[in-house]
Amino acid sequence: MLGLLPQFDRPRLAVQAGALHIIYDRAATRWQDGISKLGFLGAYSDLMHAIPTPPQTLRVMDIGTGTGAFAHAWIGAHGTPRALTLTDISPAMLDAAASRLTAARTITAPLGPKPETLPHQDVVLCAHVIEHLEDPDTALRWLFDHLAPGGLLVMAISKPHWCTALVRWRWGNAAFSPDTGRRMLAAAGFTEITARPFASGPPSRVSHGYTAKRP
Repeated sequence: MLGLLPQFDRPRLAVQAGALHIIYDRAATRWQDGISKLGFLGAYSDLMHAIPTPPQTLRVMDIGTGTGAFAHAWIGAHGTPRALTLTDISPAMLDAAASRLTAARTITAPLGPKPETLPHQDVVLCAHVIEHLEDPDTALRWLFDHLAPGGLLVMAISKPHWCTALVRWRWGNAAFSPDTGRRMLAAAGFTEITARPFASGPPSRVSHGYTAKRP
């Protein structure tokens, strides 16, 4: 039966955006422990340590931070930036992230604050966000616009696999092959795009890492 589960690149989202924050609010108290048991904390740490430290990391923003795991991995590899901004649609997730990253500014928003309220970022982090959105291409252009020239984008995106199909029944996310992910990033204007696969365990089956720069 598992062999009959779909391999998909752009499925119709099963969970509407308006309901997604409710699902994440309910999951917040057990989220960090769950992703740790699945190996995502280690996978995120490996990804961040594989990235050379940018020459300037004064401002870092983590979009859809959840419990702050992606931002925490960045800090573990590259140190605490002068300004760290965390955004999420789930207030409960943001509260959990803020308890781990006490110096961060937190903003409840689908992607983040409007451009006029936030300076351009040196680094934008974004793990498992665009696959929940109706228009991921527009989201990638939003991320591009919020980076300073020469700024770095670090992403994790769901990829097609029968395990991802199981996850989709719960979370309603899409999935994109690494080739599709690279094409989408290039179409949004990014350069120096590198697909960075996770080494093992559930992260290697359901997710893929990427880095890219705004020229």
